[in-house]
Amino acid sequence: MNILLACGGGMSSSILAEALSKEAQNNGVTWEVNESSIDRVEDDLQEKDYQIVLLAPQVSFRKKYIAGLAEEKGAKLVLIPMTMYTPAKELFQLVNKEADHEL
Repeated sequence: MNILLACGGGMSSSILAEALSKEAQNNGVTWEVNESSIDRVEDDLQEKDYQIVLLAPQVSFRKKYIAGLAEEKGAKLVLIPMTMYTPAKELFQLVNKEADHEL
């Protein structure tokens, strides 16, 4: 599954993207998680087929706009709860549930 993780500048999300990919691998699934800034989401969705767009809590003010972009491309938008932004295990479980994928 391809996942786009969008945050303010795209830098802090690189650590989370790597941790989420690793957590997925530890659970026997392969996820490609790419990080981006909210300013690049539209371009990223044009360049690659993503199933899920994760939106960092600190940029939730762009949720409606990014949800529209995701919907146009058939991707599901998931707003990351503030409590799940750093522990990849909990974020993995949320994404897995939203993707309708059972372990």
